[in-house]
Amino acid sequence: MVGKSLTLLISLLTFVCLSVASQPVTKAKVKQKISKLQVPFIKNEGQVDKRVKFYAKTFGGTLFVTKDGELVYNLPNIKGKKVKGGIALKETLKGTKVKQIFGLEKDETKVNYFIGKDSKNWRNNVETFTAVSFGEVYDKISLKLRAYGNNVEKIFEVKPGGNSTDIVLEIEGAKGLKIDRKTGELIVETELGEVRFTKPVAYQEIGGKKKSVKVGYRLLAKNTYGFKVSDYDKDKPLIIDPFLASTYLGGSDSDRIYGIATTPMGNVAVVGDTSSN
Repeated sequence: MVGKSLTLLISLLTFVCLSVASQPVTKAKVKQKISKLQVPFIKNEGQVDKRVKFYAKTFGGTLFVTKDGELVYNLPNIKGKKVKGGIALKETLKGTKVKQIFGLEKDETKVNYFIGKDSKNWRNNVETFTAVSFGEVYDKISLKLRAYGNNVEKIFEVKPGGNSTDIVLEIEGAKGLKIDRKTGELIVETELGEVRFTKPVAYQEIGGKKKSVKVGYRLLAKNTYGFKVSDYDKDKPLIIDPFLASTYLGGSDSDRIYGIATTPMGNVAVVGDTSSN
């Protein structure tokens, strides 16, 4: 349980339980409420696999950031799909080596893990961050991550002198990649169905104003993609910002939600039961 939000959570549970009878909560309403919720990245202090540096437990699955700079999306199963335990997609930056990964904007949230009876396996006050930086991943191109609700955001900053065509990403675990010509989304075909990356946006800050730059996906080798960017001011930084828009909501087993509430601070409380881990 998130320490600082415990008192708030208890009061919200009372509110939600009272409101359930008069306001049935649909899956669509749940998705709408959580879509903009900031999800913190948790620092690995021994509570998960040693290869992991940070991870974020989003509503669409868990994102693991490894020490080697890999992004592993652990997506849960969906009812009706014959894939036991869900799937994992691993996204890797090609043609480069990530030199440093560190947390940005330390969050107030602290996480506690009490695993088993042996206190040696317990972890107290584990730090969390609102973003994770990969530093410079290509020449004059940096990358950082944010997580919201059931979405994961990759933010590339191409500094003056950098070349956006240097950005190449490979997705392992996919059956194939294609571009939705109507929406501009990148479709990742998996055993569980389609996973989509939203159409990327690109912009520059010029004279205190945000100027949009036309951008789209480009397919390269098998399961590999990059970006195609129209003309822009090469003397100013360029931001390229695609989202992983997960179509999943829930865990690896049965989940039932009876009520949900949010606060002006952005906290969320869910009442229900689960058989997921």
